[in-house]
Amino acid sequence: MPRTTPAGAFRRTLAAAALAAAPCAEAIETPFEAARRGADCDLVADGSLACRYTVGRDLEFELRRVGDPDVALRLLRERPDGDFLVDRDMIGGCVFVRHGTRGREAGGSDFDYAFVSTRNGLVYRQLHTCRQAQ
Repeated sequence: MPRTTPAGAFRRTLAAAALAAAPCAEAIETPFEAARRGADCDLVADGSLACRYTVGRDLEFELRRVGDPDVALRLLRERPDGDFLVDRDMIGGCVFVRHGTRGREAGGSDFDYAFVSTRNGLVYRQLHTCRQAQ
């Protein structure tokens, strides 16, 4: 059994104090996690599916008539300098969600996206799986 010397005990105490004093690094949420957590889909009065997505503090958007060829993207709230942004083009039946200025400054990647399917309203990590969605 190893013995702890006074110098070793002091070194461990000093290391523990340094860790406790260090500021906590706040993990930035990925666009996928934020969009998936903030998704809420429901049938509306005309029988079509509508999904609302609250992504972070600054982005809220809605997809109306999900699954129909004339699906509509409606931005309810977005700040260009916010934590997340949505691309208004629906490429391949998918809406792109990415980090905004504040999200990138907090450690978010320029290459991290979420893909929301206009066919079923689900959130995907990868574009090819979103495009294949039924």
